[in-house]
Amino acid sequence: MFDDKSTFNWFPGHMNKSIKEIEEKVSIVDLVIEIVDARAPFSTQNPLLRKILNKRPRLIIMTKFDLSDKEITNQWTEYFKSAGHRTFIVKDKQTDIYNDVLKLINEMTRESQLKQKSRGIENPQLNVLVVGIPNVGKSTVISKLSKGKTLKIGNKPGVTRGMQRIVMTNNITLIDTPGILPARFENETVACNCAATNSIRLDVIPKERMATKLMRYIYNSYPSLIENTYKINKNVLRPINYDDTFTIFEEIAKRNKFTILDEIADVERAIELFVHDVINNNLGRISFEKPIEIKEISKQAIEEDDLDSTVVSDLTVEW
Repeated sequence: MFDDKSTFNWFPGHMNKSIKEIEEKVSIVDLVIEIVDARAPFSTQNPLLRKILNKRPRLIIMTKFDLSDKEITNQWTEYFKSAGHRTFIVKDKQTDIYNDVLKLINEMTRESQLKQKSRGIENPQLNVLVVGIPNVGKSTVISKLSKGKTLKIGNKPGVTRGMQRIVMTNNITLIDTPGILPARFENETVACNCAATNSIRLDVIPKERMATKLMRYIYNSYPSLIENTYKINKNVLRPINYDDTFTIFEEIAKRNKFTILDEIADVERAIELFVHDVINNNLGRISFEKPIEIKEISKQAIEEDDLDSTVVSDLTVEW
């Protein structure tokens, strides 16, 4: 069986000092808005930023709610609340979030505004740092909060690499940051969840490894979903283990008439189909992690020297 503590070096992208730049600006930040994918709110956070920004109030905005398991997303709301963070759920891409988020920003920065007023500043100025790993929908959220102002957001590599300041109101400035990931993942679960939510390239993790990990999680968490989706009759007793996943993939291959020589089931093709369905949200509303699993997921911490080895993503396919 594969070791869950394996190290995953991911794509050799544009190494830079974006994390250090964020560190330098923390002192002027009144509030942090962190964008996460509601299907994997823990895995789609940047562990390096957790360390840097833990002394600032944080508003966690969960996107892609319409793709997630509603009940589990509500559990995440309670989890973040217990950790002292406020949350906001973006119901879908069409939702107008401006007024609701503006209200939360003012509520969460009230102390900062009162301090500025006590110093004679009639119109307190607020700096709100917006962070999020690639493809969690950060650009879409910022576009909504900027109310259509022209931004450097597009579908070409590099358009959001540098920090940029965006005016939200006459006293609120958003500081947008590039989509930054740690240069490597030491936790297989986090790496697989980031691949499943399209935050890293699929070739970062061996496809078989990713598929077996996700199949185990989905099969164990959602009774009958795999059977109904792929019209397979053979039920494998839950909870399944690593070896059991190949029995399931073999059944999927047989059902779809995926065969190789001598009518042997083409398991690799079944794995390709499953990964395609996960990435393209063909399995319905599912989540890839639950708050109760956090201690297990976060066994291995990111090393301090990883702060000098960060990657700004080339991925620009936004939600």
